[in-house]
Amino acid sequence: MTTLVHETQKHYRALVDLFSRPGEVRQSKFDTPNFTSYSDAVLATVLTLFDNEICFNTADRKDADEFLTLTGGRHTADYGKSDFIVVKDEELNAGLMEGARIGTLASPEKSTTFIIEVASIGEGRMYILQGPGIKSANTLEMTLDPEWIIWRNTLCSEFPLGVDLVIIDRADRMTVIPRTTTVEVM
Repeated sequence: MTTLVHETQKHYRALVDLFSRPGEVRQSKFDTPNFTSYSDAVLATVLTLFDNEICFNTADRKDADEFLTLTGGRHTADYGKSDFIVVKDEELNAGLMEGARIGTLASPEKSTTFIIEVASIGEGRMYILQGPGIKSANTLEMTLDPEWIIWRNTLCSEFPLGVDLVIIDRADRMTVIPRTTTVEVM
Protein backbone atom coordinates (compact mmCIF):
# COMPACT_ATOMS: atom_id res chain seq x y z
CA MET A 1 0.00 0.00 0.00
CA THR A 2 1.37 3.38 -1.02
CA THR A 3 0.70 6.19 1.45
CA LEU A 4 1.12 9.95 1.25
CA VAL A 5 4.44 9.55 3.07
CA HIS A 6 5.71 7.17 0.37
CA GLU A 7 4.52 9.55 -2.36
CA THR A 8 6.23 12.57 -0.82
CA GLN A 9 9.45 10.57 -0.35
CA LYS A 10 9.45 9.68 -4.07
CA HIS A 11 8.69 13.27 -4.99
CA TYR A 12 11.50 14.53 -2.72
CA ARG A 13 13.95 12.17 -4.42
CA ALA A 14 12.82 13.48 -7.82
CA LEU A 15 13.33 17.08 -6.66
CA VAL A 16 16.82 16.32 -5.31
CA ASP A 17 17.71 14.71 -8.65
CA LEU A 18 16.38 17.73 -10.54
CA PHE A 19 18.37 20.14 -8.35
CA SER A 20 21.44 18.03 -9.22
CA ARG A 21 20.68 18.10 -12.95
CA PRO A 22 19.43 21.60 -13.84
CA GLY A 23 17.21 21.74 -16.90
CA GLU A 24 16.38 18.04 -16.88
CA VAL A 25 12.63 17.45 -17.07
CA ARG A 26 10.71 14.84 -15.09
CA GLN A 27 7.08 13.80 -15.11
CA SER A 28 5.47 13.84 -11.67
CA LYS A 29 3.25 10.87 -10.91
CA PHE A 30 1.90 12.18 -7.61
CA ASP A 31 -1.71 11.17 -7.07
CA THR A 32 -3.65 12.79 -4.26
CA PRO A 33 -6.91 14.75 -4.08
CA ASN A 34 -6.18 18.31 -5.16
CA PHE A 35 -8.49 21.15 -4.15
CA THR A 36 -6.12 23.94 -5.19
CA SER A 37 -5.99 25.88 -8.44
CA TYR A 38 -2.49 24.48 -9.07
CA SER A 39 -1.42 21.30 -10.84
CA ASP A 40 -0.96 18.04 -8.94
CA ALA A 41 2.84 18.38 -9.21
CA VAL A 42 2.75 21.82 -7.58
CA LEU A 43 0.66 20.39 -4.75
CA ALA A 44 3.10 17.47 -4.46
CA THR A 45 6.01 19.90 -4.20
CA VAL A 46 4.21 21.91 -1.52
CA LEU A 47 3.36 18.77 0.47
CA THR A 48 6.97 17.59 0.16
CA LEU A 49 8.80 20.81 1.07
CA PHE A 50 6.49 22.68 3.44
CA ASP A 51 6.27 22.09 7.17
CA ASN A 52 5.25 24.11 10.22
CA GLU A 53 8.56 25.98 10.32
CA ILE A 54 8.36 27.70 6.94
CA CYS A 55 6.63 30.85 5.69
CA PHE A 56 5.12 30.92 2.23
CA ASN A 57 3.31 33.30 -0.05
CA THR A 58 0.76 32.61 -2.76
CA ALA A 59 -1.62 35.02 -4.47
CA ASP A 60 -4.86 33.11 -3.96
CA ARG A 61 -6.20 33.07 -0.39
CA LYS A 62 -8.12 29.81 -0.96
CA ASP A 63 -4.90 28.10 -2.08
CA ALA A 64 -3.05 29.59 0.88
CA ASP A 65 -5.66 28.17 3.25
CA GLU A 66 -5.41 24.73 1.60
CA PHE A 67 -1.59 24.73 1.81
CA LEU A 68 -1.82 25.83 5.44
CA THR A 69 -4.27 23.06 6.29
CA LEU A 70 -2.20 20.39 4.55
CA THR A 71 1.27 21.40 5.74
CA GLY A 72 1.05 23.66 8.78
CA GLY A 73 3.23 26.26 7.05
CA ARG A 74 2.55 29.92 7.73
CA HIS A 75 1.20 32.23 5.02
CA THR A 76 2.73 35.71 4.89
CA ALA A 77 1.99 38.68 2.67
CA ASP A 78 5.59 39.88 3.10
CA TYR A 79 7.73 38.47 0.28
CA GLY A 80 10.85 39.26 2.31
CA LYS A 81 9.76 36.75 4.96
CA SER A 82 8.78 33.99 2.53
CA ASP A 83 10.84 30.83 2.37
CA PHE A 84 8.70 29.79 -0.61
CA ILE A 85 6.63 31.74 -3.11
CA VAL A 86 4.09 29.64 -5.02
CA VAL A 87 2.94 31.47 -8.12
CA LYS A 88 1.53 31.01 -11.61
CA ASP A 89 3.59 32.54 -14.38
CA GLU A 90 0.87 35.07 -15.20
CA GLU A 91 0.92 36.26 -11.55
CA LEU A 92 4.66 36.97 -11.50
CA ASN A 93 5.41 40.63 -10.92
CA ALA A 94 8.40 42.80 -10.16
CA GLY A 95 7.38 43.07 -6.50
CA LEU A 96 7.77 39.31 -6.06
CA MET A 97 11.30 39.28 -7.43
CA GLU A 98 12.37 42.52 -5.75
CA GLY A 99 11.03 41.37 -2.39
CA ALA A 100 12.46 37.85 -2.52
CA ARG A 101 15.13 36.91 -0.02
CA ILE A 102 18.51 36.06 -1.53
CA GLY A 103 20.14 34.99 1.72
CA THR A 104 23.31 36.41 3.25
CA LEU A 105 26.94 35.43 2.85
CA ALA A 106 26.80 33.86 6.32
CA SER A 107 23.45 32.13 5.63
CA PRO A 108 22.80 31.75 1.89
CA GLU A 109 20.18 29.08 2.65
CA LYS A 110 17.91 31.79 4.07
CA SER A 111 16.65 32.64 0.60
CA THR A 112 13.41 32.24 -1.28
CA THR A 113 12.56 29.24 -3.44
CA PHE A 114 10.01 30.01 -6.15
CA ILE A 115 7.58 27.28 -7.17
CA ILE A 116 6.30 28.54 -10.52
CA GLU A 117 3.51 26.96 -12.54
CA VAL A 118 3.85 27.60 -16.28
CA ALA A 119 1.63 26.59 -19.17
CA SER A 120 4.21 24.27 -20.71
CA ILE A 121 7.69 22.84 -20.35
CA GLY A 122 8.91 21.48 -23.68
CA GLU A 123 7.55 24.26 -25.83
CA GLY A 124 7.90 28.02 -25.79
CA ARG A 125 11.01 30.14 -25.39
CA MET A 126 14.41 28.41 -25.40
CA TYR A 127 16.94 28.86 -22.61
CA ILE A 128 20.55 27.64 -22.39
CA LEU A 129 21.64 26.41 -18.95
CA GLN A 130 25.24 25.97 -17.81
CA GLY A 131 26.89 25.27 -14.49
CA PRO A 132 27.29 22.52 -11.89
CA GLY A 133 25.45 19.32 -12.80
CA ILE A 134 25.53 20.10 -16.53
CA LYS A 135 28.23 18.54 -18.72
CA SER A 136 28.48 21.41 -21.19
CA ALA A 137 25.05 22.99 -21.69
CA ASN A 138 21.39 22.02 -21.48
CA THR A 139 18.61 23.56 -23.50
CA LEU A 140 15.23 24.05 -21.91
CA GLU A 141 12.05 25.18 -23.61
CA MET A 142 9.24 26.61 -21.51
CA THR A 143 6.56 29.25 -21.65
CA LEU A 144 8.01 31.33 -18.80
CA ASP A 145 8.46 34.97 -19.83
CA PRO A 146 12.18 35.74 -20.36
CA GLU A 147 11.80 38.86 -18.21
CA TRP A 148 11.58 36.63 -15.13
CA ILE A 149 14.74 34.74 -16.03
CA ILE A 150 16.52 38.08 -16.43
CA TRP A 151 15.27 39.08 -12.95
CA ARG A 152 16.39 35.72 -11.58
CA ASN A 153 19.83 36.16 -13.14
CA THR A 154 20.16 39.54 -11.42
CA LEU A 155 19.23 38.03 -8.05
CA CYS A 156 21.75 35.20 -8.57
CA SER A 157 24.64 37.38 -9.76
CA GLU A 158 26.62 37.17 -6.50
CA PHE A 159 26.92 33.48 -5.61
CA PRO A 160 26.18 32.02 -3.06
CA LEU A 161 23.32 34.54 -2.84
CA GLY A 162 20.25 34.04 -5.00
CA VAL A 163 16.96 32.23 -5.47
CA ASP A 164 16.08 28.75 -6.69
CA LEU A 165 13.29 28.05 -9.18
CA VAL A 166 11.16 24.91 -9.24
CA ILE A 167 9.20 25.15 -12.49
CA ILE A 168 6.19 22.92 -13.08
CA ASP A 169 3.80 22.89 -16.00
CA ARG A 170 0.10 22.13 -16.05
CA ALA A 171 0.83 18.62 -17.37
CA ASP A 172 2.89 17.89 -14.20
CA ARG A 173 6.32 18.08 -15.88
CA MET A 174 8.97 19.53 -13.55
CA THR A 175 12.39 21.12 -13.86
CA VAL A 176 14.64 23.05 -11.49
CA ILE A 177 16.95 26.01 -12.00
CA PRO A 178 19.15 26.36 -8.91
CA ARG A 179 21.01 29.57 -8.09
CA THR A 180 24.29 27.97 -9.22
CA THR A 181 23.08 27.71 -12.83
CA THR A 182 23.64 30.42 -15.42
CA VAL A 183 20.71 30.87 -17.77
CA GLU A 184 20.87 32.52 -21.17
CA VAL A 185 17.69 33.61 -22.94
CA MET A 186 17.72 32.59 -26.61
